[in-house]
Amino acid sequence: MPMWPSSQAPALERVLSIHQENTGVAATQAADAPATWLLLGEHVDYAGGVVLISQAAPRVAVAYSPRQDDLVKVTRYATGVDGISMTTDSVSIRDVAERAAEQQPTVDERGRLVVPPTPEGGLAARLSGIAWTMIHRQLLTRETAGMDVTVVDDIPQGAGLGAEAAQEAAFALALQGFAEGLDLAPTRTRLAEVCVQSAEMFAATPPLRARYTCALRGSGETISVIDYADGSLTQAPLLQTSGIDFFAIMAPGTHTNADEEIRRRRRFLATACQAFGTESLRLLPDAPQRVLEWLRAVHKVHGEADSPSLKEAGAWLSFHEEETLRARRLSQALRSRRLPAIWPLIAQSQSELVGKYDLHGASELAQLCLERGAQSARSAAAGSSTAVITGVDKHHAANFAADLSADGLLVIKLEAGEVAGLAEIS
Repeated sequence: MPMWPSSQAPALERVLSIHQENTGVAATQAADAPATWLLLGEHVDYAGGVVLISQAAPRVAVAYSPRQDDLVKVTRYATGVDGISMTTDSVSIRDVAERAAEQQPTVDERGRLVVPPTPEGGLAARLSGIAWTMIHRQLLTRETAGMDVTVVDDIPQGAGLGAEAAQEAAFALALQGFAEGLDLAPTRTRLAEVCVQSAEMFAATPPLRARYTCALRGSGETISVIDYADGSLTQAPLLQTSGIDFFAIMAPGTHTNADEEIRRRRRFLATACQAFGTESLRLLPDAPQRVLEWLRAVHKVHGEADSPSLKEAGAWLSFHEEETLRARRLSQALRSRRLPAIWPLIAQSQSELVGKYDLHGASELAQLCLERGAQSARSAAAGSSTAVITGVDKHHAANFAADLSADGLLVIKLEAGEVAGLAEIS
């Protein structure tokens, strides 16, 4: 299979042209956002952990213009190894409001939280959800009606590179395209929060908060280090500047879906935080021991039917602590450019994702990459993708990529990306 294609024209230029050709009107505004790839930590953000993530060159561009009715019609042009494919999706504003109402928290007669249904998902619903969330956060007027939306997507689907998050981040930026201070950190932080809130209500896949933060606030020249204990964002040097090339490797036609299991773990964390009155368990002294004692009491009062077992919860809490420690050590190693210290940390993370955390899907492919000479190979998005992120010495990278491509694998070189940005609309 060939390497992932690179487009001649930027996605932002193409989306403006396509939108006008399809709708007959110029786009009101357009924006683009980069692919994002994870180095470590994607399952500890809701526990107050540390996530290491960076931008990659493939981008998504989104343009919109208003309609006279309440329909949001989305046309997507997706790049693939076999060319461009087009899909359409639509949803009414009324339907979006009904879906949002289904996701509002309720409690049963015993005062326990009722788990809402899994969001239906869909491209039009996800993007409409961004507008709905902005309206209810007073970032858009309540007079906002339907829209024609065009999406040009150069990010490989299913490769763990955050295509959906990039679509939503680009659309959020476009909708706020005429607001002041769009390049300021507080504004970008608010947009990332909008995207997360919307995705939790309207996306079928559980969102990763770090992807939105990285796409909207990160830098393609660095690794973003996001600490969810205090919400801080700092930067560490890219490994590519130390003689390492990174690739996303994917076996076409393979899938994994642990979405409901990931949601179950996040609900447990949210319930535990609520019980202890803390924003994250990392801020709670002796958290693992105290949470397990609390869970034991919950089992005695309510039974175990709606809660994880003590063994499960203990494994999750242990993983969160150890993964956060690995992420902190990895960020320190990156900043001091101690390459030999980096690879064992990534290897430990991959091993614990499969073992202690029990999320599978990329183990065999990761092992293949290591056998072919990679320095590291770790799941691109454990539980959501079968792809791996692999680091390879630059002197060996070309042969490495060619060999895996010849084996029928999809190979995407992760070159530096750029932060999400607006089109220049005259």
